[in-house]
Amino acid sequence: MIAKLIKYQKITLLFFVVLVLLGTFSFLSLSQRENPEITVSMATVKTIYPGASPEKVEQLVTKPLEEKIREMESIKSIDSTSSTNVSFITVEMQAGADNKRAWDTLRQKVQSAQDKLPAEAHQPEINDDLAKTSAQIIHMVVENPSELESLRPISETWKDQLRTVAGVSDVEIVGLPDQEVKVILNKEKLESLQLPWTLVMQALTTAHDRTPIGNVTANNNNAYVQLTGEWKSAKDIADTVVYRPAGQGNSLSIKDVAEVKVGPQKTEEEVFYNGKPAIDVVIYPAKGENIPSLQVGIDAKVSELQAQLPSHVTMVSLFTQKENVDHLFADLSREMLIGMGAVLVVCILGLTFGTSIIVALAIPVSIALGFLPISMTSIDLNQISIVALVIVLGILVDDAIVVNDNIERRLSLGDSPLDASLKGSQEVSISILTATIATAAAFFPLFFLKGNIGDFIKPIPVVVSLTLAASMAMSLTIIPIFRKWSSERSLRKGVSAQNKLPGLLGKPLWHLSEYYEKLIRRLLRKPLLTGMIGLVIGTASYGLLPLLGVQYFPSAERSEFLLDVKMPVSADYKQTADMMKSLSVWAAKQDGVQSVSTYAGRTAPKFYYAENASAGTRTGQLYVKVDESRIHTSKLVADWREQLKRIYPDIELLPRELEQGPPVGAPIAVRISGPDLSELTSLSNQVQTILKSIPGTSNVSDSVGDKTFTMDLQLDQEKARYYGVTEKDLSGTARLATDGIEVSKLQLGNENIPVTLFSEANQMPSNETIGELLVPSQSGQLYPIKQFINVQFDRMITSVQHRNLVRTITVRAYTDGTLPSDIVTELQDQVGKLQKPNAYTIEFAGENADRNDAFSSIGKLSIVVICLIFIIIAIQFYSLSIPFLVMMTVYLAMGGALIGLFVTGAPIGFMALMGFVSLAGIVVRNGIVLVEFIEDARHHGMELYDAIAESGRARLRPILMTSATAIGGLLPMAIMGGSLWRPMAVVIISGLIVSTLLTLIIVPAFYLRLALWRDNRKLKRNKAATTNLPAQGKTTSL
Repeated sequence: MIAKLIKYQKITLLFFVVLVLLGTFSFLSLSQRENPEITVSMATVKTIYPGASPEKVEQLVTKPLEEKIREMESIKSIDSTSSTNVSFITVEMQAGADNKRAWDTLRQKVQSAQDKLPAEAHQPEINDDLAKTSAQIIHMVVENPSELESLRPISETWKDQLRTVAGVSDVEIVGLPDQEVKVILNKEKLESLQLPWTLVMQALTTAHDRTPIGNVTANNNNAYVQLTGEWKSAKDIADTVVYRPAGQGNSLSIKDVAEVKVGPQKTEEEVFYNGKPAIDVVIYPAKGENIPSLQVGIDAKVSELQAQLPSHVTMVSLFTQKENVDHLFADLSREMLIGMGAVLVVCILGLTFGTSIIVALAIPVSIALGFLPISMTSIDLNQISIVALVIVLGILVDDAIVVNDNIERRLSLGDSPLDASLKGSQEVSISILTATIATAAAFFPLFFLKGNIGDFIKPIPVVVSLTLAASMAMSLTIIPIFRKWSSERSLRKGVSAQNKLPGLLGKPLWHLSEYYEKLIRRLLRKPLLTGMIGLVIGTASYGLLPLLGVQYFPSAERSEFLLDVKMPVSADYKQTADMMKSLSVWAAKQDGVQSVSTYAGRTAPKFYYAENASAGTRTGQLYVKVDESRIHTSKLVADWREQLKRIYPDIELLPRELEQGPPVGAPIAVRISGPDLSELTSLSNQVQTILKSIPGTSNVSDSVGDKTFTMDLQLDQEKARYYGVTEKDLSGTARLATDGIEVSKLQLGNENIPVTLFSEANQMPSNETIGELLVPSQSGQLYPIKQFINVQFDRMITSVQHRNLVRTITVRAYTDGTLPSDIVTELQDQVGKLQKPNAYTIEFAGENADRNDAFSSIGKLSIVVICLIFIIIAIQFYSLSIPFLVMMTVYLAMGGALIGLFVTGAPIGFMALMGFVSLAGIVVRNGIVLVEFIEDARHHGMELYDAIAESGRARLRPILMTSATAIGGLLPMAIMGGSLWRPMAVVIISGLIVSTLLTLIIVPAFYLRLALWRDNRKLKRNKAATTNLPAQGKTTSL
């Protein structure tokens, strides 16, 4: 096959050129984004139950929904939080489940459970699109809060216009309350008319309560009959008739007993930019969209809209994903180009300049060829796929170097250019094929990692495997063709390839080969001692393992960070907003702060794949941009952590950097599950006490928090029955004074806005104002609420959590720079000593659990990797002993990698494990090629010692060069790469250095012992067979 491809060289080259052009086009056409798209196998179910306590929400809403949801198949977990007015359930599916089908089933289950929910509960809202991350966040800033309402029509225009941009899936407005129609009752008029508010509500509720009429025949046509006359404005609502008094001509309308106006709903979310009021326009991309291309369209539309902004509105682009994509690609491209330069330099040191260029062509050609099939997969250009290219950068020239070196060797033996190209490529084709398959086998099992971590790392095995296959194809075809041409050209010029030492270091490498051969011949006199010394040196490095830290993923090292704020349970929204304003003023004065975006009542919209937006009246967040020319983000975060503890000791404040990898939440989490809330709270307090006593922990809290104050309206049942007052009317009357009662909808423009009924005291009411409210009796009489209730103040829990339908409290903690694994080790020891009832369980979650799951998966896949490589080598050499010999290089490489991690101070994290897996596939190449040459020499009749020494000498230069190119390709990442990729580069580089040095000594030594043992065993078998021959002959003759 190779001979035909070389023979028909022009057709071969034309074929490759076409494929390279198609691959280049495919590469340039791929979507670009910051991180791989992660399939979030989670959905949420949110149900509003107005006025209900957490325990009432738990019993009447959460439990019925959970009971139906757990009937679904392939569920991993069901987590729920029942708090005042709200049930929030999170459903997570097992990795590999059909999410689309699962969410359809979820909707069916929720719908079937609705008849078990209270009539007052709103329809459950299901959200299964939790992965969407914004492409851009734009601030619209004004000077005064009173000007925010002027942004409503502007924001609606922007929302509608931006949705027309190709590639935009959704646009969200944050910080501007929705509108509602407020119907504010006049207490004095209701009292003078003795009019129950329930009649007003009934009038509003039934105003559009119509029975479908049906169809009629009109003008020989079938016509659908519909009754028109819906509300068109607030005036129409005000004109709605409540009732017509008997014997009077005038009817009583809503406007006679209430004020009707359109306005914003109660503010519970606000946005500020550098202390000024603002709103956010959040733009979300469609799935798989090319971010840079999308941003061009967004920028054009934003420029057009910005020109129409009034003078009092300032537009600020808070965040664009494109900026991060450009920065990321610039850094990785720089590292890749430097790596390519390093590879080229290494080639020039060992090869002629012309040959170096030919060999270096393997990099762009292999990448172009590899991305032709990659473009047909779901892989796009992101930091993981680019890093995969950096990993494979130095390996792509390995095959080309091996083929070229063997062609060079054939030329030095006097072969013609054609024979040298044919024989040189054919002789190493099997070893190259085996080495390529073995390397791809090391990466390919990563493709089967499940869950978020599988989605995150998926580009690495795909990119590495396909580009390696392309490199092999090019090395066995294009390289021999080019070498044939260049050699023929040299001959025409009268330049002989014999005795010529190529490369700037040709002569030193030749002398090194001479010295290495002499060294090996001496060491082979005592092969077992030589091998054992090398093995002991490699094994000793494993003693460093306990000294290395363990980490899942490091911080993202970006010039931005977040400050999470959680107010005490007694705080209302106004206190939260005041605190956020205070923090914003303080933050803006700190050194190194470029800008501060403040969110009160919620967190920032999702701008990073590992973050999730949340909301709550006690929740707030600062999004801080840092001027890293003045101070590093990590230093600023550490400084703030200490300062904020002193300034705001009673507020839960957490400055934190963005994290790499799949989202895990708090790095330390302990779940305590059981039936009784008081016992759970007791155990939670004990765990929190333990955590706070361990150095390095910060922001220790649990998912329940302190109890909140309650005002219990204790009903006098006997008096209520006597006067004909129901609990429903009492609670409804009280609700008029707090959040109001939604009674209908008004179509206003493109929106359906709620019509809400309020009492006159529609601000934050007191116990006195609630007592004065008038509750109607069944006879129509009005009575003050205080006649039927006794006000008592108490405390209650703020929420009830479930984990898989069991009550659960989660204790969470963060660290101040200490590795979470170090804290969890001590925590587990102390928590294990706690006394707890049998019905209660304690399990560790957070980063520790996620890391253990991921590491366990990698460990299992590593076994598969070792087995695959073993089988591949066994098939090539038809031996079960040689694979053990080659796999020894992996063992030595792992030890070298541990040395590298120890010296650089890097922990063992997920990407370091990726380095170990990659290393296994890379180092076996040298062992395979070396052993294959020894076996081939013996097959051609060379004596054992000579075969080992001569093969070692012949393979020294390509082994050193392939190792050097792999190291050179990764060196920029090890020096300049971020904390995510540096450990992986260090693992591969240090493992390659140690493995290469020890492999050149240990493999020949142990091969000799193995060969002598095999030869002796063969001799014994032959001798035994020869001894038995005469006896057999004698028997036969008899």
